Formats: sequence, C-alpha cells, structure tokens
Amino acid sequence: MPMRISDLFRTASFRLAVLFAFAVTAATTVVFLFIYWHVATFDVRRVDVRLSEEVARAAAEPDDQLRRQLRRRLTSDLRKLDYVGLFDAQGKPVFGNVGALPEALPIDGEPHPIEVAPLSGRSGTEPALLAARRRANGGVVLIGRSLYEVYALRRLVVRALALGIAPTILSALIIGLIFSLRTVRRLRSVNEAIFRIMQGDLQDRLPVGPWKDDVDNIANGVNLMLDEIVRLLDQIRSVSDNIAHDLRSPLAITRLSLERGLAAAAEKDLRLATERALAELDRALTTVSALLRISEIELGRRRHEFVPIDLAEVCATAFELYEPLAEARSISFTLDAGRPAPLSGDHDLLVEAIANLLDNALKFAPENGIVRLSASVVSGCAEVAVCDNGPGVDPSERSEIFKRFYRSKSARAIPGTGLGLNLAATIFSLHGLDLKVTDNHPGARFVASQRLPTSS
Repeated sequence: MPMRISDLFRTASFRLAVLFAFAVTAATTVVFLFIYWHVATFDVRRVDVRLSEEVARAAAEPDDQLRRQLRRRLTSDLRKLDYVGLFDAQGKPVFGNVGALPEALPIDGEPHPIEVAPLSGRSGTEPALLAARRRANGGVVLIGRSLYEVYALRRLVVRALALGIAPTILSALIIGLIFSLRTVRRLRSVNEAIFRIMQGDLQDRLPVGPWKDDVDNIANGVNLMLDEIVRLLDQIRSVSDNIAHDLRSPLAITRLSLERGLAAAAEKDLRLATERALAELDRALTTVSALLRISEIELGRRRHEFVPIDLAEVCATAFELYEPLAEARSISFTLDAGRPAPLSGDHDLLVEAIANLLDNALKFAPENGIVRLSASVVSGCAEVAVCDNGPGVDPSERSEIFKRFYRSKSARAIPGTGLGLNLAATIFSLHGLDLKVTDNHPGARFVASQRLPTSS
C-alpha cells in the first residue's frame, strides 16, 4: 500500500516533535521575555536614580558653576541624548537645549516619562525621562535623558525572539517529519510481514533493524513468540500423527478380536476375544489419558497450588509406592534422601514425575538389578536422581527420549506408551527443574535439578 503524507502527521514521532517544538518555543519565549523585561526596566531605573541625584545637586549650585556644568554636559553628549535647560522664575529659557518647559512635566525633582522632540534631528517625538527642580532664586533647572536607545534595544530583543523561534519550530518539525518517515517505513514493513504471516507463511518474521530500539525489541519478542507457536504447531502435528499411529493398532486388534468372537460359536472363544479387546481398549485409554495429562500440565493449571515442599519427602513417598514392585522383581531398591532439599511446587505432581522415572528404571533394570533414588542439594542446586544398572541410553538418543511417543531401540520390545518420560519432563519443567540423562556405568542416571535462590 503506498505511503500517504497524512500518515506522517499521525505518527507518534511527529507528534512528539511538535510537542518538543512547542516546549522549546515556550522555554525560549520565557527566557526572552525575562531578558526583555530586564533590559526594559534596568536602564530606565538606572537613569531614573541618576537624574534624581543630578537635578538635586544642580538646583543647589550657583549660577556660574551650574552653567559651566550644563555646558560641559552638552559638549560631551556626542549622541545627542541629554536634555538640559535653565529657566528663570517666569519660565523663560536662560540656557540649554530645551526651548520651553514641557507643560506635562511636574516641577518636583522626580524623573517623569515625557514625549519630546528629538535632539538628533529625527522627525516626530521620542520618549525621554525629564526631571525639573525649582532653585532658591525661583528659577527652574531641567535635566533629562532620551530613551531612544533603550526602546531601540527593546525592539532588537523582540526581533531576535521572533527570528530565533521560527527556525527552532521549523527545525523541530523537519526532524519530526524525518523520524516520522522512518517510523512509517519500518511499521509498514512490519505490517506487511504480519499480513504475510496471517496468510499462512509461518516461517516469515518481523524485520529487526540494527538500532535495537523499542520497535526492534517488540519485533524480536514477537519473532520469539512466533518461533514458539511454530514449535507447538509442529508438536501438535507430530502428536496427531503419533496418536493416529498408536491408536490404530489397538483399535484394529480390538475390531478383529470382536469379529472373531462373533464368528466363534463357543462361549470360551467369545470371552477370550472380549478380554483381549478390553485390554487393547485399556491401552488406548491409557495413551489418551497420558496425553490429556501432559496437556493439562503444560498449560500450568496447577501452578497456583505450589507451596514450599521438601524433595526428600517427595522421594520418600515415591519410594514407598515402588518398593513392593522392586521386591517382587528381586531388585535392590534404595533411597538416599537424608538431607532436606527445599523447593516450591506441587507434592503430588512431583511424586507422579518421580514415579514415571522409577517405573522406567524398574522396567529396564535386570533381575537382581539395582535402582537408586536420591534427593540432595549439590553446589546450590536441588536435585533428584534415579539410577539403574540396565542397558542405559545411547548418547545419540538422549535428546530424543523425552519427546512424546519416542521409544528407543532397546525399549521397543517392552510394553509402554512412550509418554512416561515426556510426562516426567513436563512436570519437572513446570517446577523449573531441568531433566537430563547421563551414564551410570552401567545403566542410566536421570537427574532433575534446579538452582536454589541465594539468600540475601
């Protein structure tokens, strides 16, 4: 889908750029307003104080000395900013560059802002601070200062503010458009990948750039989720195939047995056929029950029931369950769980997992063999181990035996569903324990372990 300009203005990047531009503009305006206020008032206050002092001193000076001072002031005023005037008691000008007393100027010795004719030949009027004070002989002395430069500086500050804000806003908007364009392009590629995945291409993934920003982190997380979904779908397909394969045989045998039983006239043959059919149906039900049990555990429906438990007590419970079976087969069955092995979990589920390991060990241990169950804490890890002296597990099959329906070459002649070890691994995984198999020299050693949290 082609990219539209309106898409840029709806992006979060552009909105943040606009917000940033307004924030910078507001901050710059506040700074410039402070500078403007300082410039506008500082010089005026300074001139105000100086005029008050100078006009008070001038009013007390003798005529000759006052005229010399006023003349010196006019001579040194090259920028034509100073106003001076000396008037007699009738208000007629005696000396200075002010031709007449302004009517609006109070004669109180305090500076007042007055609009006067400029001294530099500029047209019109300009603001000035004038102070007039009456002398002892009845005359009036006037001293003032033009505010033309102060007002010019104010206009300069305002112009600088206007010229400074405009590029700031423009730069922020341009940067926002650039980042918006980049964001729109990246999100468009993400949406295209999502659309392809929705169309059934589960091998496609969201694009991840080199920036490692929030969008890349989200895309990477979604890709990991897709990987897990694909793995689960593959597992579901595999389970479906295995279920169809494993249930086909007992159902076919059941059907054949029932057909033969119906064809046979003798009651004994019918009973045998029925018993065999029931046995095969039981085998099919066992497989389905095990699959449902695994699915329930994988969903973590019992995680909320976890409480602090001791692996040693769990092992003792499992040991009591399988001790009679070991004695019946003349197998040396021992338990080593003297030290507490604390863990958070479900007691019954862990008993079930260990029971599957024990069932597997007792199944493959030779007559008069050895099976050992232990629980311990080793190097900061709580672990439970089941060892036997049977044929062991070939190294090439150790990563496969925990998969559903997988049966090793040495186990295919022994009855079983191929789900016991997968069920045990699922329960241990739910509890955060990692189940592995190693050599026992001879036999196999199954170990489920979890690192315990360090006490602070």
